[in-house]
Amino acid sequence: MEKVLEHQEHAQHAAEHGNKLAALLVAVLAACLAISEQQAKLSEIKVTANSVLAADAWNQYQGKSTRESLSRDLSLMLGALDVPTDPAAAQKRAAVSARLSEDAERFRSDPKDGKEAIAKRAHEYEAIRDESLERAHTFDKAAAALELGIVLATASAIIASKLLIRIALGLGVVGAALAVAGIVNPEIVPF
Repeated sequence: MEKVLEHQEHAQHAAEHGNKLAALLVAVLAACLAISEQQAKLSEIKVTANSVLAADAWNQYQGKSTRESLSRDLSLMLGALDVPTDPAAAQKRAAVSARLSEDAERFRSDPKDGKEAIAKRAHEYEAIRDESLERAHTFDKAAAALELGIVLATASAIIASKLLIRIALGLGVVGAALAVAGIVNPEIVPF
């Protein structure tokens, strides 16, 4: 009888130790989950912000393209008209045609605000948006692994299962690795 009580005491101690380990694991996984979800939210905000910036840049590009085409077409139309016989009118027409050609070139290639510069900015915004989207997905995957780890760690505390706590720990490691990948290089996550 004394041996049975001793085994029960050891079993109870082991169960209490397992519960403490499970509780600690849940706390660590929850902290990692909070960080991962925060990073996912920040990435989603960057996706939205850079999507808007890219759309604005492409709208500006479209406006410049329209103005470039209009300037070029008006210059061509002026060139197709008969040359005025009045030298002053011919000079004004040539000046307007030259100005329209210069405007078309400026709308296309101005280093600060031309179509080429705008397109470059739009592509940069799109690249940031795409990278942020990859980060958000990676952090979401990390959060899913961490949440599963928390559930299994909680279940292991209830039923005192070492297997479940090991699986929970494994999922926690996977979740933490995914969170680190989300920070360092989200493209390496294949799924």
